[in-house]
Amino acid sequence: MLMRKRKLLFPLILFPLSILSAENLHLNDYLKGWIENDRDLKSAVLSLQKTELSNEKTLIQNGFDITLSSGTMILKTGNDGVSFSLNPTVNASLPSMRNLSLSAGSSINVSANSEVTNASLKAEIDLLDTEKEKRSLTEKKALRSVLEAKRNIEAKAQSSEKDFYSEIKSLLKSSESISNSETSLYTDKISFEKIKTQGFAETSSSYRLAEMKVNNDLHTIETTERSLNHNFGLFLIKCGFQEDSITYDDFLKLLEAELTEPELLTFESFNKENYKTLENALWTQELNTLTREADKNYNLKGNAGYTFRNSTTNDSDSIDVGLSSSVLGMTLKGGISLPVNPAASPSFTAAISFSPNTLKLQKLEEKENQLSVQSESLSVETALNAYNLALADNRQTLKDLEWTKSTNEENLAMYTKTESDMKYYFDCGIITESEYLSAKANKEKYEIEKTLGILDVIITNCETQNLFYTE
Repeated sequence: MLMRKRKLLFPLILFPLSILSAENLHLNDYLKGWIENDRDLKSAVLSLQKTELSNEKTLIQNGFDITLSSGTMILKTGNDGVSFSLNPTVNASLPSMRNLSLSAGSSINVSANSEVTNASLKAEIDLLDTEKEKRSLTEKKALRSVLEAKRNIEAKAQSSEKDFYSEIKSLLKSSESISNSETSLYTDKISFEKIKTQGFAETSSSYRLAEMKVNNDLHTIETTERSLNHNFGLFLIKCGFQEDSITYDDFLKLLEAELTEPELLTFESFNKENYKTLENALWTQELNTLTREADKNYNLKGNAGYTFRNSTTNDSDSIDVGLSSSVLGMTLKGGISLPVNPAASPSFTAAISFSPNTLKLQKLEEKENQLSVQSESLSVETALNAYNLALADNRQTLKDLEWTKSTNEENLAMYTKTESDMKYYFDCGIITESEYLSAKANKEKYEIEKTLGILDVIITNCETQNLFYTE
């Protein structure tokens, strides 16, 4: 029995399919080979690996960072000897701690009169943590990218499974066409036999026309069989087998033995929130809302440090404190350096700037955001409407499949009995072979119809499942 699962993962083939023979193959072996040879699925797996690397880069960028620099190094030679200068710095940052940053640096001159000037230690931190939401959003987007890459693999696998059964359905449609042609052949043969018994001459138009119909039927059957064998050979190659390693008749026997009708998947089998169109619309709405909330038009930063031999405080060591802020298009900065030496005077810094256009742009962005909120709400409503339509379509499809199944079962039962009766009449010499073979062809046709009905259920389940994300 072919076991059907609601969730199909990228399969791992534990042994080469080429060593299997028709006798020990199962339908799942064909399916595994088909999926393993799906290039789109392999590409999706590679995309996932790249996305996971990108996520790791995001975590590194939002984590602890340290930078060591020698600065510009200068070597001078002259009558006074050789001198060497450099400006080494150390910078460390930890974004998760309110954008905390630590820095140290100095100017070093190595010569006959070596000296160290403007050596400093500095710490800076956001008094208002306006970047926290942006950092969280960046990580959230990176994780979503990984999730979407995984979902893409699952969707490709589901699509590949559907294509597999659709290909089998196409092959069986050709078989059904052959059965229909055989029915026409036997009907035309019966008519031809009547023409013969009626004594028409071989040169008569009635005789030739009847014979031509039989020959056309034979040609149609032969042409369809050749096309079917060709397509079946391509199907085997797609499954990873040799083109002529398995006969179509053996494959049909395998289908008859293992292909069973699964339970129909309804929309009630899934959570409404996992409907792909709706989930994507809700995610976009959430993402854009977080982006707008994270986009602050103000900030407040504070810093403190210690400078050795600060030139602004008459070469006295100093304790430095500063604030900076921006709001409504205006930027304010202020600071004070307090000398350690009582004889030295403190120094003050201040700066102010204003950009009217910045304020105007902020007002326009607020209006754009209001329109974006309305557009996102409309997208969610559209997704809900799409869900309701798909739900109604799914329910009608299930009714149609149930009706088709019931009709096929009734027809198959009727033609199975007819074939049995005609076999008895043929064995008794009451009817001709063509009449019996016609009944047999009708029975075979509805056997194929029954199998096609099972395939329709499987394909419909694939389509329904592919409308939803798994938990």
